Amino acid sequence: MKKVIYFIFIFLFLKTVVQSIRAPNPESINATPTNITYRFKESESYYASWTMKYNSTTLIDAQVSFDCGTPSGGFRNCSLITNKPMSRLFGTTSSTFCAIDSTGQVCFISMSNAKIPSPINVKFNSKPSTKGGNVIVTGNYLRLITQQLNIIQSSTNATIKVIGNFEDPTFNCNNLTLSFPPGSGKMDLMFDLIKKFEISYASPIINSINYDANNSKISIYGDNFFTQKQLVNIHFNSVSQDTFSIIQNDTLIQVDKFIQDTGGPMKIQISVNNISMDSPYSYCFPPIPSSINSISNHIGGIVIIKGSYFNDDSESVKVTIGDDDCKVLNSTINEIQCKLSPNEIGGSNLNVKISIGGCIDNSNLTFTYGKPTLYSHMQIKSDDTTVTLVGINFGLINETIIKIEGLNDNIIPFSINNDETQLIFNLQKLKCKPIVTIIHNNISSNSITIKTPLSITSLNSPFVSNTSSLNINLINYDCTNTAKITSIIDNSFKNEIICSKASIQQNSEYYSTICQIPPGTGKHSIQIKYQSENSTTQFSYMPPSITSFEISNMIVTIYGYNFGMEISKLKVNFSGRNPNIQTINDNKFTFTLLESDYNSPLNITVDGIESQSSIQIIKPTPTPSLITPSPTQTPVEKTENSAISLGLNKKLILFISIFHLFYINNLNKK
Repeated sequence: MKKVIYFIFIFLFLKTVVQSIRAPNPESINATPTNITYRFKESESYYASWTMKYNSTTLIDAQVSFDCGTPSGGFRNCSLITNKPMSRLFGTTSSTFCAIDSTGQVCFISMSNAKIPSPINVKFNSKPSTKGGNVIVTGNYLRLITQQLNIIQSSTNATIKVIGNFEDPTFNCNNLTLSFPPGSGKMDLMFDLIKKFEISYASPIINSINYDANNSKISIYGDNFFTQKQLVNIHFNSVSQDTFSIIQNDTLIQVDKFIQDTGGPMKIQISVNNISMDSPYSYCFPPIPSSINSISNHIGGIVIIKGSYFNDDSESVKVTIGDDDCKVLNSTINEIQCKLSPNEIGGSNLNVKISIGGCIDNSNLTFTYGKPTLYSHMQIKSDDTTVTLVGINFGLINETIIKIEGLNDNIIPFSINNDETQLIFNLQKLKCKPIVTIIHNNISSNSITIKTPLSITSLNSPFVSNTSSLNINLINYDCTNTAKITSIIDNSFKNEIICSKASIQQNSEYYSTICQIPPGTGKHSIQIKYQSENSTTQFSYMPPSITSFEISNMIVTIYGYNFGMEISKLKVNFSGRNPNIQTINDNKFTFTLLESDYNSPLNITVDGIESQSSIQIIKPTPTPSLITPSPTQTPVEKTENSAISLGLNKKLILFISIFHLFYINNLNKK
């Protein structure tokens, strides 16, 4: 019983002593990398020693005491003394301290109530990636007193570990490697129990951009984009982009439904959990020129550049051609107009550079002065031999020639107007519509076809009595087209006539066609229809030709060809009169002969076409009669004599007919 009372007394005594000594409350703490000095009021408690522990049961091999010296001026200065380097001074809240005041010394008081210096000179060598990773932090007293040596407390409750073994004698508490989990945004770290140090995950960065215009997508390659879309904000030129997705965690974002039709720089800004890029990323949409016109070096003019990814802001557009600035007058997203001054030297294949807000095109577009361009020609009349070409950059007369496809000789213009937009030259008739090229200072223009009017001429006369061929020359024919050719013969024939495909006949310099002409007489106009062109010429049926005649009982029969079949179209001029025709076919006609008609020339016209020959009907000389009358001729004898005469006449007609056909054939060939 006495022992129990004794221990209770001892316990109450110690409790009274501990309660009577308050935890030291220094006026100030002066911490340097090599020393810690406390300043206490002389009347208050102060530190005597610290006992450093890993936990409640494991001591750290470090001795810490204080040299407090003699009070002065009412204050006591206590300097920390340890047997370890300051970089090896660490412990947890399980550590304890001993305190002294005027009543004595008390130990085993928890360090959680102790006043200890916060970390100083704290520096992070980097920011953790949003993928997580290690960060080195340097400073002093980073682990002097903490709840857990290997865990750093954070405001986000993220588990941040200290890499390394504190029991390793070489472990440096002033140089810690911290392992961060994946995350984003800002957080506060507490190395001790009080002071907070802010750190943020690394800012998003962009390494490259890929714009897919066909699919209206832009891919952003970089880092620190994290994984949660709701934490990510994207702006293109300050315009928020909402239709995007994180394709690869932390490293790839794809923006959909993105359409860009203007060139120039685009500022891209990305923030992740309120952590923005250090600076916006500038992506260039370079202008893409596709064509450029040419102007005269003598007069200068407006240069027009066509393409895409230009800009409506003319002030942001700069154009240089060779070494000269081209003053921008107007700019749209597809066309730039700039003015270039005259340049007597000129030049060809000069480099063209377009800059839009500093974004320069990557094309190989070049510019050439004075490149002629043909647009068209003025309408040409059928009887005109001059051609007026319309275009630009025709140059001066002594610089320019005209080249016609298929001709070896060059043509010199006889007139070019002052602004070099019209050129006049003489053009001969050609078998084909001419394809013309302008050559100015050895620079060729485009080629155009001169729409010279189609002209035709007939080459022969068709037969009167039957369907026959009419050969027609085609002048200024479109040799590049094989459209069918048709013809219409004035108002005499209702039906359209199909003609042959045009071709070049032997010994002919023109294309020709052959039209099958129906029987007829007289002169006619024939209209050739080819594509959208019509051309008309005249042709005549073969002229009538007289070969012989026969008289019987004062009825004369005229033999020949091409008389036609209509009495009304045959006109006979004979002995000053126009006898009435009794019968007619293509090879003969008859009329009554008067006694006064003898020994007169006979001329005929058929439907206005004169015969190429005439005959004279001579009165037969009577045969003298014998004194003794001859026996009367029997009808049979008359018939035989008539037959002999008719037979001779038919042989003569056959001979003359063959001769006539031979003559007509030679005429057609000519």
